[in-house]
Amino acid sequence: MASQALQQRVNALWYGNNKLAYLLTPLSCLFSAALSIRKHKQTSQQIQFNVPIIIVGNVTVGGTGKTPMVVALVEALKKLDYRVGIASRGYQGNATQATLVNKQHSSTDVGDEPLLIQRKTQVHVMVGTDRVAVIQTLINDYQCDLIICDDGLQDYRFKRDVEIVMVDGERIFGNQLLLPAGPLREPVERIQQADFVVSTGKTVPAISSDSMKLQIHHAYDMNDKLNVQPLSQWQGQSVHALAAIGHPQRFFNALKAKGINIIEHEYQDHASLKHADVVFSDQLPVLMTEKDAVKCQSYNLTNTWVVALETELPKDFITRVVERIKM
Repeated sequence: MASQALQQRVNALWYGNNKLAYLLTPLSCLFSAALSIRKHKQTSQQIQFNVPIIIVGNVTVGGTGKTPMVVALVEALKKLDYRVGIASRGYQGNATQATLVNKQHSSTDVGDEPLLIQRKTQVHVMVGTDRVAVIQTLINDYQCDLIICDDGLQDYRFKRDVEIVMVDGERIFGNQLLLPAGPLREPVERIQQADFVVSTGKTVPAISSDSMKLQIHHAYDMNDKLNVQPLSQWQGQSVHALAAIGHPQRFFNALKAKGINIIEHEYQDHASLKHADVVFSDQLPVLMTEKDAVKCQSYNLTNTWVVALETELPKDFITRVVERIKM
């Protein structure tokens, strides 16, 4: 709870009209200097892999839709006969060495997002603290002929063929200050170097020519994925809505738009959810995100439903990505 309260205060600082953020700008200047030194060092000796590398990243901290984009890319590229591999650091997972994600792993082992991506796509997903080693292992040991990096925009040790920068269409860049005064990992101008800038939630024409629609229509039983129900089933009813993601309010608002009366339970992004966090005494239904569901599979929850996220990319987006790969 303490970390959750801290995150809420940080979000208010970064995304609200809070002048206190400017008191931290000296620290942001130090961050900027360290960033420049690190980038210069890494770009001076970049590794060139022998397969295309696609980066799906962002310039801000927090959820911008990277995981849905990665899943959508994988599904589209599989249809084009690419043998896709996913490289991730496995944030908040315990794996340090290059580790191939499998169905026996938990989110504690490999991180919630890699586990979700592997279960949804069934491709080779590998995590490890050294992204370069992860990529090389996917190529050498699993014959992947295209690598998608889930995050890694700021890892300049290797060359990339395509950069896709994701931007939250609602929060955009917040106060546009670098960490820790604001949410920026790199200056806003960094997006001008990317091949594609994709906004999620809302279209932002000033910064992006592409937008990714995220929609919810159905939910499936936590214990039986074949038991799928339309969200209209809960219209006018009260439910517990649970989210430990980068932008929980987007999930909550989407449920409200379906006419569902929700009791909000917001947790810090990537929070490790305990049994007590997802079980409530009033027996009301519980709706949660897919990312959170992978952390609760062992709890044998009843009347708990996983809201399936549907992603819609621009019609020609994949074509343009593939064309960029082949350049």
